[in-house]
Amino acid sequence: MDGQDVKYKVDEKLLAAAVLFSEDAIMITDAQLDLPGPFIIYVNPAFTRLTGYKPEEVLGRNPRFLQGANTDLRVLKRLRVNLHQGGVFYGLAINYRKDGSEFWMEWHIEPIRNDKGEITHYLAIQRDATARIEAQQTIEQKNSALKEILSQIEMEKIKFKESVVSNVEEVLLPALKKLRRKGTPLDKKYLDVLEKNLKDLTSSFGINVTGKKIQLSPREIEIANLIKNGLSSKDICEMLHLSFKTIETHRNKIRKKFQIVNKQVNLVSYLQSLT
Repeated sequence: MDGQDVKYKVDEKLLAAAVLFSEDAIMITDAQLDLPGPFIIYVNPAFTRLTGYKPEEVLGRNPRFLQGANTDLRVLKRLRVNLHQGGVFYGLAINYRKDGSEFWMEWHIEPIRNDKGEITHYLAIQRDATARIEAQQTIEQKNSALKEILSQIEMEKIKFKESVVSNVEEVLLPALKKLRRKGTPLDKKYLDVLEKNLKDLTSSFGINVTGKKIQLSPREIEIANLIKNGLSSKDICEMLHLSFKTIETHRNKIRKKFQIVNKQVNLVSYLQSLT
């Protein structure tokens, strides 16, 4: 026999047991939506566990008695619109237990229709969503606090940067100008490099050439800095008292560590692009 042709008849006692022992609170009301209705005609034991109200305390009452000061009226308005249109409702709002305590209730209301398609009752399946909502609120609060901390850190970074720039401009650069008047042409070139580096103190060049992935040696960092500032290998030889061959070896090592395999790539331009 084809399974699709089999018709199953569910025992009404089985359905009643499923409702009775459900972990979700179940409420059934009549279909009278206008005040003073609708009226509660059934609640299961889970409803009592959720709200603290026994069946005899709620039968014949309007479900609105579970609502209170912090219940979102916008949700209730949407509920009314959905039910008047004969639709299904899903919602989340604050309700109140018998002892006056608040809880977040997540509920689903489905119209029950007769053979003619007329709505005769409403079935409301309710669940306590307090733990989930509070967990979400805690996460949101932590995220908000984290954003505030990051904002404060960013402000401190800006203040620090402004302080560094101010000290460089007001203290160090005037001192360099005095030294430049007395130095040799080679000293002046080195002081020019030093001055430019002081002005670029807040750039990312230092971070880029000292990163763990690059691993330039202290000497390579010094030479890379001089190359970036436009000094030739000859100038660097005289300034650092190193041979031309040594400088060229360092240049090749720098290119290799930055993975500059194309010989057409200008090292000066590349290093300047890191600032």
